[in-house]
Amino acid sequence: MTHYVLMKFKPGTDLAGSEKRIRETYSQLDAALPFLHNPRIYRNCVERDSNADIMAVIDLDSEEDLPRYLNHPLHLQMAASFRDSIVNRVSFDHP
Repeated sequence: MTHYVLMKFKPGTDLAGSEKRIRETYSQLDAALPFLHNPRIYRNCVERDSNADIMAVIDLDSEEDLPRYLNHPLHLQMAASFRDSIVNRVSFDHP
């Protein structure tokens, strides 16, 4: 299963710092979770109100692994650290 997360940050947010933090966290998650593979982080290159700023893509062995990933302390800590700076977050999953 592939899991996508697209994040739109508030104006003035340090996107370079946010991207770095996301990359570091996903690297740690990749090492900690045997069912999580190939984390990819992309930063938007076109400034538009409708575009997300950062997209994270990960592969999971199965749909059953999604809650285990979402509830992992590293993921929860990262999500909490961005709570005040994210305007919108959308996720998408497919087999």
